[in-house]
Amino acid sequence: MFSTNLSRPGAIALAVLAASGAPAGATDLPAAGDAERDASGAILSRIRADAAHLRGITGRGVVIGVLDTGISAGHREFDAAGKLLPGFSAVSPGGDAADRTGHGSHVAAIAAAARNGKGIYGVAYEARILPVKVFADVGGSTAAVDSGLRHAIGKADIVNLSLASNGAYDPGALREAVRAGLLLVAAAGNDGAFQPGWPARFAREAWAGNQIIAVGAVDGANRIAPFSNRAGDAAAWFLVAPGTGILSASLDGRYAVMNGTSMATPMVSGAAALIKQLWPALRADQVANILFVTATDLGAPGIDPVYGRGLLNVEKALAPVGPLITTTLNGRRINVLAGSVQPSAATSKLWQLAASGQMRVVGLDDFERDFGFDLGATVARPAPLSMEQVMGGMDSRLDVSEQVLGDGLHLAALTEVQARPGAGVKRRLAAFSLTARDAQGGELAFGMGGLAPQAFGAGALLLDQDLALAQVAALANPYFTLAPGATHLALARQVGGLKLRVGMLGSGMDALQGAQDGGPAAPAGLPKAHAGLFEMSKRFGPAALSVSMSQTRESNAWLGAWSSGALAFGPRASTSALQVAGAFMLAPKLALAGQAAYGVTPGAQPLDNLVTEISRARTNAFSFALVAADRVKPGDRVSLSLSQPMRAYAGRIVMDLLSRQVGSGGAARERLVFSMVPLGREMRVQLNYQAPVAYGATLAVTAMVRRDPNNMVGISTEKLLAVRYLKSF
Repeated sequence: MFSTNLSRPGAIALAVLAASGAPAGATDLPAAGDAERDASGAILSRIRADAAHLRGITGRGVVIGVLDTGISAGHREFDAAGKLLPGFSAVSPGGDAADRTGHGSHVAAIAAAARNGKGIYGVAYEARILPVKVFADVGGSTAAVDSGLRHAIGKADIVNLSLASNGAYDPGALREAVRAGLLLVAAAGNDGAFQPGWPARFAREAWAGNQIIAVGAVDGANRIAPFSNRAGDAAAWFLVAPGTGILSASLDGRYAVMNGTSMATPMVSGAAALIKQLWPALRADQVANILFVTATDLGAPGIDPVYGRGLLNVEKALAPVGPLITTTLNGRRINVLAGSVQPSAATSKLWQLAASGQMRVVGLDDFERDFGFDLGATVARPAPLSMEQVMGGMDSRLDVSEQVLGDGLHLAALTEVQARPGAGVKRRLAAFSLTARDAQGGELAFGMGGLAPQAFGAGALLLDQDLALAQVAALANPYFTLAPGATHLALARQVGGLKLRVGMLGSGMDALQGAQDGGPAAPAGLPKAHAGLFEMSKRFGPAALSVSMSQTRESNAWLGAWSSGALAFGPRASTSALQVAGAFMLAPKLALAGQAAYGVTPGAQPLDNLVTEISRARTNAFSFALVAADRVKPGDRVSLSLSQPMRAYAGRIVMDLLSRQVGSGGAARERLVFSMVPLGREMRVQLNYQAPVAYGATLAVTAMVRRDPNNMVGISTEKLLAVRYLKSF
């Protein structure tokens, strides 16, 4: 038998369980909207329901059946049109479903009281309620509960059972409800027992199919309430929620504070309604499992016999469980959160696309719930100019020592000083280039660490050794940036009036730093590149000109941008480039130099990820520099340069994305085509000056201005002034 117990002072309880609750006294509440939030927010924030409400998830379109003492239909929490479905009385056929004890109204309002600026609001405040009266004013029966369950089949999505029996009974109606797909949320009971009461304890039965959730109550400190039954042998199907001091609707338009597992149970029912609103196609067992696996663990780690799965956590229940998986055009499954993209200046349009929010995809979690995800979150913003970069460039100019070793041998070496805590100062060789020249104009050059500009292009035009064109960064072949820090090998021969040069570059082959540090090799999968180059150069009195053709093959990168995961561009890219470089002596120790380069990168179709096509890309770059030596004092060098770094001016990227409206239950794909041409054009002006000063020291000054840095429009112009004084001891 189910019964209502009103004998204890200040307690209202349905049978052995229900609400060992406690109307501490009925009261009227002000009708102000702020008061409604104050009255409800503290309890709802403990189960993180407020996080759902901020996202507009309110239970709309979901029906919660409340099998209880009936509902006070005229109460302002339920009087909105359509809030209550037609009521049903299982205790008096043809009778009304009016509440005469206050318990049913209290329970229903916790689950779904309207948010109307009056009183309180429920967990799923836009859900509808199916009132089913299974208790007479003084008691109820299993027959009435069974009748009420059968009435709810086909009318409700979730059934709230804030009631209990003294013992097990025939679960035939429960079985029917389970087979019909209902989610049953049952109070554990208020006996302080080690096991839940019935019907909550039926949750452990195989026939329940994970569609029955047993609910216990915790106090304000999230400790199991003294009156609450524990999880016991139903621990795997047991949740807890706040069940003490719960303010909710009562009779005659008033409100009451009650305690009990009856009060905790509708919080779980409301949370289930929030999930069903977003994903109506979910089965009842899936909704229950989502609530189980996202609960906040309490008590002993894991599932325990007191708290079961733990405290209801609505926010986590509405977030992805497990990896977020999407599918490619060819059906491959990809974790959308696993990859990342680091654009280069040439491909900075990727960042602008990311920032615009245009790259949205749908991913599915472990329960096949669809979540919209902005792939732009995996795209890093191209790095702005940093002091470290500028200082590093100054150091490379200051620390390059050049020596003529005799017999045509020329050595350029860059050393680096590191100060390590506990290890003192360590000086190591960071880069070098060794060049051998013969009397017939032949050359053989080999180097590591990124000194390739000394062997090719403007850097190899030896109009005046003191001008050191190779140290003017703006004059370097822009396509060398695809193979940063490369090892180079160059062979040159004089043929008539022309100097012919062939060479190779390779990043990822430089073990110099690792060998000195004794560290491990670079991890696999990082971007690498190698290039082949053919160059012709000729001297025309005070002028010199070179024309070079190169082909650069990148691995795990595309035009200097590297990516992995969902937005991977494919395993390799190949760029063919033409560069013209020249220099003209305007006066002794004064030259005008420049270079222009044009490149083509064929397209690709990397079908194993969300990027399905990259079209042929065209890129270009140019620079001019005025370079002088011995202008202010002997041994000084100065350069003023204007440059446009490598930039794409033609090309597009195509993505094929899984896209469906959240909760629709139907999948669709969308083909997106984006231009890869940046909206901005970086123009860089740089002034460098270095000179020897007293006591064997060197002074260097760099001033730089970058407009549209990294070819990104709308980015503030970068301005930098750096001064460095360097002296070795």
